[in-house]
Amino acid sequence: MIRIVCLESIKTPLVNKFYNKYGARGRATKQDIIWVVYAELEIIAACRIQRRDGYLFLSTLLVAPRWRKQGIAKKLLLSLLLQQQEAVFTFAYQSLIDFYRSIGFNYVLTLPLPISTLFRVYERRNIVALQCLPEYTK
Repeated sequence: MIRIVCLESIKTPLVNKFYNKYGARGRATKQDIIWVVYAELEIIAACRIQRRDGYLFLSTLLVAPRWRKQGIAKKLLLSLLLQQQEAVFTFAYQSLIDFYRSIGFNYVLTLPLPISTLFRVYERRNIVALQCLPEYTK
């Protein structure tokens, strides 16, 4: 049985240990909103929402390899999106666009400046900017 929780900031090192174990690039900070999926006492998936000058940015979504293809990422994202009262932005690789769109994310052509600045850092990775508005997940 799995459980999905918003992690207390004091437990941030646990998420970074999980990310390190599987070679994730991102690192959580205590300012991030961190969501995890537990199987018993083990973290099997995690993601973080960064605050970027008043905007929310979803990043570093990772599911442990042996737990993939079981709907864990979808359950995690739907749980956290239901708790948000504002738009959440993310950048998706081409191969993941359909996954994010199935959850309620849509293409966004005009990004707010803080997200646009971040996008320029990542755009060489062939990504697409998406956003999920709160009313699409309720």
